[in-house]
Amino acid sequence: MLKVVNKLHLGNTYCVSVEGDVLFLKNGLKLIDEKKNVFQIKTVAMSHYKNVENYKKYAELVLYGDVEKIGHSLFLYE
Repeated sequence: MLKVVNKLHLGNTYCVSVEGDVLFLKNGLKLIDEKKNVFQIKTVAMSHYKNVENYKKYAELVLYGDVEKIGHSLFLYE
C-alpha cells in the first residue's frame, strides 16, 4: 500500500507524492485506489533527496488517469 501524501498540479498533469514501499514502482505499472480508480504510472522520481535512504520510502509519480479524484491510498492493480 502507498499513502498519497500530496499532489501538485503541473499544467494538464499531476505529480503525486507517495509514501510506502516504493522500490517496486516502475513506468507502466497500474495502481488502484480505495475508490476503485485505476492509474498507470507515466514517470517515477525520487523525492526527499537530502537523505538518500529515503529513496526506499518516498517517491513522486506522474500518473495517467483522473488524478483529481485520487483517494488516500494506492494499491497494486492486478
